[in-house]
Amino acid sequence: MEYDRTLGWNVVAAPGAVYEADGRWFLTSHDAVRFGQTHPEIFSSARAFDGLGSRVPLIPIAIDPPDHARYRRVLDPMMSPKVLDQMEGSLRSQIIDLIDSFIGTGECDVVSQIAVPYPTQALLTLFGLPLEDRDQLVDWMRVIFSHPDPQGEPVPAVALAAEELLAYLDLTISRKRHQSGSDMLSRILALTDGDEWSNQEVVGLCYLFVLAGLDTVTAAIGFTMYHLAQRPDLRALIVSDPDSVMPIIEAILRIETPAFSVPRITTQDVEVCGVKIPQGAAVNLVIATANRDPLAVAHPSEIDLSINRSHLSFGGGIHRCVGSHLARRELRLVVEEFHRRIPDYSIAGDVVPKVEWPSSGLHLESLPLSFRAVPTR
Repeated sequence: MEYDRTLGWNVVAAPGAVYEADGRWFLTSHDAVRFGQTHPEIFSSARAFDGLGSRVPLIPIAIDPPDHARYRRVLDPMMSPKVLDQMEGSLRSQIIDLIDSFIGTGECDVVSQIAVPYPTQALLTLFGLPLEDRDQLVDWMRVIFSHPDPQGEPVPAVALAAEELLAYLDLTISRKRHQSGSDMLSRILALTDGDEWSNQEVVGLCYLFVLAGLDTVTAAIGFTMYHLAQRPDLRALIVSDPDSVMPIIEAILRIETPAFSVPRITTQDVEVCGVKIPQGAAVNLVIATANRDPLAVAHPSEIDLSINRSHLSFGGGIHRCVGSHLARRELRLVVEEFHRRIPDYSIAGDVVPKVEWPSSGLHLESLPLSFRAVPTR
């Protein structure tokens, strides 16, 4: 399908802030979604992911209170901006190398040459794993995300790829238990005094990071570069004012939400925005429409730099995305280094970027760009 976010999300929001359709309940307004995010005792995340049938616990997204707090106490400090500062040199060098691989040609596909490989490399760096494993992880993810219905029965190829990925994680974690390091996995595996994690818990964390983290950051990079390719004014601002990079990224993240909706199950009857939802109801918190709520945002479908971080794209409440700081860091480094070397570019020819649908998340299939070739260093 051709990409038309505004029309699509207006249709989703049209029935109201809270409504039922085809056996599911949809929370679409900013107030309704925030209510769902901040009342995990009513809107269960754990029960919402039971249907996936994962053989490992999806930590921390599918863990309800009070157990959720135990995991976040460990993970949040390990994903803090201060920790990421120590990784930035490596992450910056990696994006520079990716850009150098095509800068002399005058063309690139942002999705396949940056948005897919770079988040995978960043995750491997975070976990202290060899970058040589990147292409294998990318191949597994390509197969896993080829199945359009995440709630349905996976096709054999998808099930096989998921089992191969889990086996890789099992083996990797077993090996790392006998190695010391300063990376995130090493620090988790070194926990003592009753805070130890089992192999299943560590595998579940890694599996979730791969499934939920790579595809969403890939999508965010693609959408960010898609908008910048059409906005020479924003590109000029990035070049002239480096402090504008994050406000621009945040503004695009608000209108482009790769994880556009998250599931929940109600644990009791509840009233939201004047509408009663029964206990045991399957609920979708539609973050994409909440970010475009005209009652919360003056220019809901525009890149508005004045709004800054007042969006819900990384979730909210106790389930705020644990990897949000890493995702933002990756996006900043991509935008900074791309525009430092290639300040002017456009979407190649008459190509109209498309979004695959149906899908568990929104992402561009490809984004071919053209620019003046720059001699490699």
